[in-house]
Amino acid sequence: MTERTILVVDDSENDVELLRDMFKRSRILNPLQTVQTVQDTIHYLKGEGIYKDREKYPFPLLVLLDLHLSDGTGFDVLHWLREHKSKSPAAVVALTGSNVRAIKDAYKHGAHSFLVKPLKFAEFENMVNNLRGLKLTRTPKGHVLETDKE
Repeated sequence: MTERTILVVDDSENDVELLRDMFKRSRILNPLQTVQTVQDTIHYLKGEGIYKDREKYPFPLLVLLDLHLSDGTGFDVLHWLREHKSKSPAAVVALTGSNVRAIKDAYKHGAHSFLVKPLKFAEFENMVNNLRGLKLTRTPKGHVLETDKE
């Protein structure tokens, strides 16, 4: 069960709640954990401080990483992951606006994919459904999202 956790890194509570709702609507069963800052992301991935309990805060298979955070950027997390490969999840998906340079930079710094953060409610569901296409190697079925519509 812990191998299926998705870590959402986003400092917008509204976006996180909308994402949770879209996961439920899309019947994606993966447990979600959330953090809001670069520092909390690193502490979570290292399993230190309040995130030491891996039963409560399992190591994530996937990180959904907003590039704009209150204490830095998602690029800070990507740089840290590049230097600490043993703490890297199977995939990191950057969440960004449609800024082409940010998308290119996310790939350059180690993101596996990106999703454009929707401006409209209806587009959030499409974004979540796009996650279904990710193929990762750490799960027996070869994918990260567990759904009740197999």
